[in-house]
Amino acid sequence: MQIDQDDRTVFDNVRKGDLQAYHILFRRYFSDMCNFLLLYLHSNEVCEEIALDIFTWLWEKRDSVDIKSSVRNFLFSAAKNKAITCYRKEQRYLFSDLSADELLIPESDHSELILENKELQFIIQKAINELPERSRQVYQMAWEENLSYKEIAAQLNLSPKTVENHISIALRKLRESLKPYYKQIFSLLLLISRIA
Repeated sequence: MQIDQDDRTVFDNVRKGDLQAYHILFRRYFSDMCNFLLLYLHSNEVCEEIALDIFTWLWEKRDSVDIKSSVRNFLFSAAKNKAITCYRKEQRYLFSDLSADELLIPESDHSELILENKELQFIIQKAINELPERSRQVYQMAWEENLSYKEIAAQLNLSPKTVENHISIALRKLRESLKPYYKQIFSLLLLISRIA
């Protein structure tokens, strides 16, 4: 199997039990998933364990997994959800003294949440803007335009490996820039997930 096949074709082969196709997806996304998880969690080991769990689950459930968006978006959404679950378990004691009523968020007024969301979006956007120019461009094409590494490489006349390197640089620098805001970002994600 050629390694430059698009994700959907590779995943279709994974569904058929093609272990080589599975290894292609693993090599393509494992490292970036770990870097992405490090934006939210503080431990390389925990991030690697979560990424491995997701890939193991993907292989075991390959017959029933329904990917409606891109394979990359599916994997990174799964990573974010796992990270939130992990964070909730680690931080459960913070909420242990609160009553059920205190944990409820009023449906009619989310102005404080919206304000905090805007502030965090500004902080995140500022961190993105401070990335090296090429890394920022590649990051935005991947995460905002949902382009694959191959599509980005073709548009920018780069090799897919160079695109992968720029993504890794962007994620590492974002992780460093956003580290002081981990708690706020995760608290906001938890609140949004409860409202949704």
